[in-house]
Amino acid sequence: MLLALLALAPVAGCRDSTPEPTENSASSSAPLKREGSERVVSLSSPAHLRIDGTRFVAPGGATFLWRGITAFRLLEYVARGDEGTVRAYFAWARDQQLTVVRVLAMGSGFMRLSPEQGRAALPALLTLAREYGLYVEVVALANTRDMPVDVDAHIAAIGQILGSHSNALLELANEPIHPTQAPDVGKADVLQRLAARVPEDVPVAFGSIETDERFAGGDYVTWHVPRETRPDGWGHVLAVAPGAALLRRFAKPVVNDEPIGAGPRDEPGRRDNRPARFRAASLMTRLTGMGATFHYEGGLQARIPEGAELACFAAWREAWTLLPPDVETRGTFAVAAAADAVVQDFDRAAVYGVFERTSERRGWILVIGAGDPAVKLAPGWAITGTLAPEGVRLLSVERSTAARSRTAP
Repeated sequence: MLLALLALAPVAGCRDSTPEPTENSASSSAPLKREGSERVVSLSSPAHLRIDGTRFVAPGGATFLWRGITAFRLLEYVARGDEGTVRAYFAWARDQQLTVVRVLAMGSGFMRLSPEQGRAALPALLTLAREYGLYVEVVALANTRDMPVDVDAHIAAIGQILGSHSNALLELANEPIHPTQAPDVGKADVLQRLAARVPEDVPVAFGSIETDERFAGGDYVTWHVPRETRPDGWGHVLAVAPGAALLRRFAKPVVNDEPIGAGPRDEPGRRDNRPARFRAASLMTRLTGMGATFHYEGGLQARIPEGAELACFAAWREAWTLLPPDVETRGTFAVAAAADAVVQDFDRAAVYGVFERTSERRGWILVIGAGDPAVKLAPGWAITGTLAPEGVRLLSVERSTAARSRTAP
């Protein structure tokens, strides 16, 4: 059944620092743009990822699939001369077909890396990552309340380093509005000014947008999906679905960059240890069209996952094989029963929700919950395959030729 499902590819188109983040207070203001007279240009740089609409594009023209992982302390290991640990992590990440590692350029608390140390070690880290075919998302500003830094000089220096390494992307701040950040870091106009100091070919995100949508003003958007709690534990999975609306609203790539993390124990609102929910969250993220970063407790220390964290990662990674490799860029996302959705209705007493990504001819339906959803499809559509990993059902659907011809202009 798996082979049948995969044959249906369409032809159409640091939260974990204590204290925890404050409650969301999203602004309706339009995002600021990355522009300004101070914008700098890299004088001699290899080709970085570029952005075409809502997708990242590799230098050869292929769509770049963001398959990231939290590895916050890697730069600190380089700074203290522990290259062996970094190489071991990169080798594991390469073998898992990951494409991006997310690191902090400074930090305190669970790590101790000054801005000066971070900048000094950054070229070596990027060079090592390139050896293993990995991109690095550098988070420039973290824990700035306890570790004062000249933000303009820091970003300008990091920008020049990243400009000469084609495997680099920059997120200016990890959760700009957070108790661990200095007040200025949480101001969108400050982040706009800082982005202008980065070479224009380096992809830049301002910082996670859940507290202020003006932080979507960079080249791409990072979003920390709300860690919703429900008695059944599936709240943070269902919270991924609005990511599709963010892609439509901002018309640029959106990365689900720090969702709830995997951990050895279930900690509602912070950590989950059920592989089934990570598989479902990864499937949902792909259907929405977002990039995805796997977050986990050991990632704060850049430790290779093991135990429950490894099981959750394996399930999260399985979503890459359960859906076609480029599903993020094909078709459109919809919630069941929405206007023009293929799924017109379903048994709400049986499952938590039904979501879909469909093109004109084919598509995929994700059922969250283990019950029989009794889905009702739009006329002309039929289920052609079913997979049922724990906690979800993944249905492949196809529209008949007769139905397509009746609706053709």
